[in-house]
Amino acid sequence: MRCGREVPDMAGPAWIDEALSRDLPMLRDRGEGQDLEFMARCPKNGHELSREIAAFATSNPGTILVGVADDGSVAGLDEARTQEGRDRLCSWIASVCSGNVRPAITPVFRFAREGEAVVLAIEVPRGSQPVYYSRHTPYVRHVSSSRPAEPHEVVELVGEFLARDPLAPDTDEEGSRFLSSLAATLIEILIHGGEIEKRNVNPWLELARERLGGAGDELRRLATEDRAVTDGLDGRLRSIADKLDAAATHRLTMDSNSWWTLSGHVAGAVKEAALLKAELVDSAPLSAEARRDVDDMITRSARELSDLDRRAQAMGNDGRVEELQERASRIGYQLLVAGHYENPDQDEEFVARLREIGRGLHLIETERLFMDGDRSMQRIVNAVHEFSGELECLVAPGTRRARNEDRQG
Repeated sequence: MRCGREVPDMAGPAWIDEALSRDLPMLRDRGEGQDLEFMARCPKNGHELSREIAAFATSNPGTILVGVADDGSVAGLDEARTQEGRDRLCSWIASVCSGNVRPAITPVFRFAREGEAVVLAIEVPRGSQPVYYSRHTPYVRHVSSSRPAEPHEVVELVGEFLARDPLAPDTDEEGSRFLSSLAATLIEILIHGGEIEKRNVNPWLELARERLGGAGDELRRLATEDRAVTDGLDGRLRSIADKLDAAATHRLTMDSNSWWTLSGHVAGAVKEAALLKAELVDSAPLSAEARRDVDDMITRSARELSDLDRRAQAMGNDGRVEELQERASRIGYQLLVAGHYENPDQDEEFVARLREIGRGLHLIETERLFMDGDRSMQRIVNAVHEFSGELECLVAPGTRRARNEDRQG
């Protein structure tokens, strides 16, 4: 998705939504409510944003105005003044929606301007599923706040969902939605499961187990859908979920066999997930729009990484190494996701290098810092620089064009 692409226009920048800009003062005066949330800044913690998005997706369509303070005053987003800044914002929010919210949800981004201040509107649709989660917690919107749903509320929401006319949705649309959700979940398993050996210490091990457990929950939900039952997939989905549950709940001990038991559960789930992805997901050709989305994700990630590389040394010197690691890891995850979709526009060599770069970046967050005269910090800064150069070379138009000519030749 292109976010606020700037095009010369006599009336002003094309990335500014004039209608939203006109409505912004009225929205600020109205204040936060059932369908409106204010955020002075884009939070660094993805959960702060994902819980708001999950709440709107569960309860009702809503808009999050980023750059507006709780009292309705305009704070503005300095980072949204440039195209690269807008791309970074949209890329990060998109990764939150696909990685932190379950099931994944796709919002619409619009930019408004009041005076010299720029505000981002994240428009969240009501989701197609009954309940949406952030960090495995269901959220609902209640008046002007987002809160965890009570157990009875979850039961009521699911009951209302099941009571709807089952023939109302378009069959093809339902099948496409099922396949999209399945693809995202299988890719998540392949990414986190494939890194379990590298994440064998806490907190990274527990985080990986938590994410794999969440993927198992999503597979169990998918196993109840008509498409899964009709095609005989429910048993296979539950088989993978069982292995993920076993890995997530296994009690590790000092016994060496304990680790092999856990990693065995993960390896089994990854193997079955890879087979299922090859059969159902890879065999379904990506639409032209989906191919463009994948290409855009790679391009935005390369720009984001280039900017991070530019700031990396200063971040390290200022003691912001963990922030640097977190941002690099998030970019790596985006690249890994893009590299797991079978895109006919990308050859095997490109995909292999993309995944290699993505995995290296994703694992940067596991690098430890020591009291060693900043040598460990410098290794992280240097790694970001090296991966940025490799990715820039990989996605350069000339490099890709030459590779495509070699394929055709």
